[in-house]
Amino acid sequence: MSTESDQTEEQAIDFAQRLENMLTEVLGQPSDGQYTADPQGARKKRSASYLIKTRDPQGISLTVGGSTILRLSYRYQCSCRDSNSYLQVDESAITLRAESDPALIIHYDFVRDPHSAIPAAHINIHASNDSATKAMLACGSKSQGKNRRKAFLEKGTFPTFSSLHFPVGGDRFRPGLEDVLQMAIYEFGIDAQPQWQQAIEQSRAEYRTRQISALVCEFPDIAYQALSQNGYLDSGTPPQRPEREDTKSRLTKY
Repeated sequence: MSTESDQTEEQAIDFAQRLENMLTEVLGQPSDGQYTADPQGARKKRSASYLIKTRDPQGISLTVGGSTILRLSYRYQCSCRDSNSYLQVDESAITLRAESDPALIIHYDFVRDPHSAIPAAHINIHASNDSATKAMLACGSKSQGKNRRKAFLEKGTFPTFSSLHFPVGGDRFRPGLEDVLQMAIYEFGIDAQPQWQQAIEQSRAEYRTRQISALVCEFPDIAYQALSQNGYLDSGTPPQRPEREDTKSRLTKY
């Protein structure tokens, strides 16, 4: 019989492999063997925890015409609540930076249990915006604004645009690695395999399916109400997913 630690490790390996498969289908076979490092296990309190991250500390090379212009990095700290639960992401970070500059361009963060008032899922944009900086220095007259300004002063730092935390959907609706990859393809024109969009959409659909399943388990009353209102529970048979031709499925839509 497999232990809780064994099951967590198996799920961590599977997660890392799914990332690897998607990246290979989008970017092609990596020259150094693999994009994702083997999961690194550790004990977190009384449960097993695994770190899944890019194999190269410098990040994955994203090229245009064969020349590296960007570096993509990611890290996921994962665990299982108990032996009967699925692997969950406790913390994650996805970053993009220019090859010519160590400074980041964007930084997607997720912390399941944040220890401050920042959003659990957020993005930091590393850029300059004088208007935002002026507003942050003013910080308002209410206590929360004063505390924010005081925190900057105590750290001896100047409030920059990159220190703003923009919320991006919380635990269940946050963007995934697929979205950052597709953004890099659209906005920077990085080299990609002919089937890149199909690979990203398939991976995105799997991610969102897991999120929807978790939401249904967390809020069965809402799921029940929605199914009742649409007449699904009266039939006694599982509902069929409605087909839509006017728009792409929300499981795959960018």
